[in-house]
Amino acid sequence: GIVSRMTAQKGFELLPDILPVFLKRKDLRLVVLGSGEERHERYFQWLRDTFPDRVACYIGYQNELAHRIEAGADLFLMPSRYEPCGLNQMYSLRYGTLPIVHATGGLADTVQNYVEATGEGTGFVFHNLSVDSLANTIGWALSTYHDRPDHFQALREQAMAQDFSWERAAGRYEELYREAY
Repeated sequence: GIVSRMTAQKGFELLPDILPVFLKRKDLRLVVLGSGEERHERYFQWLRDTFPDRVACYIGYQNELAHRIEAGADLFLMPSRYEPCGLNQMYSLRYGTLPIVHATGGLADTVQNYVEATGEGTGFVFHNLSVDSLANTIGWALSTYHDRPDHFQALREQAMAQDFSWERAAGRYEELYREAY
């Protein structure tokens, strides 16, 4: 799933070389919600028209639909160039929808990369903002889903156990304040 503003900040220029390949080769469905730069909107409409049995696309925004996508998808794609905070990855984590993210800003702070040897983590993180790096990470996430379902389920459980509440954050700030005082 993808729920996003369709802008250069969100890394969408990487997707045209990747998504059609995966949609042709894999048993994969994609649901997209968002709006923004016309070229990105046209691309996702083209993708929907080209793969009508595999891609659903809504240009615009509906909060309820956004949460349904994030809760119903197995993976959430967020290849942002920069992301000061990011809420969508936190929603996805809470729903057990594992994020695929570029290691930047709030995404790097909130998504723990999958460790294949132990099954630990909360999602799939790539560091080099390139077509190849994103494609490899999507492939890795899909192979984990298909070949290591026990790890995929453990990742979901670890993701849903994350606590990004204000109560936790406020408690940490209070702790830091007391240490400084």
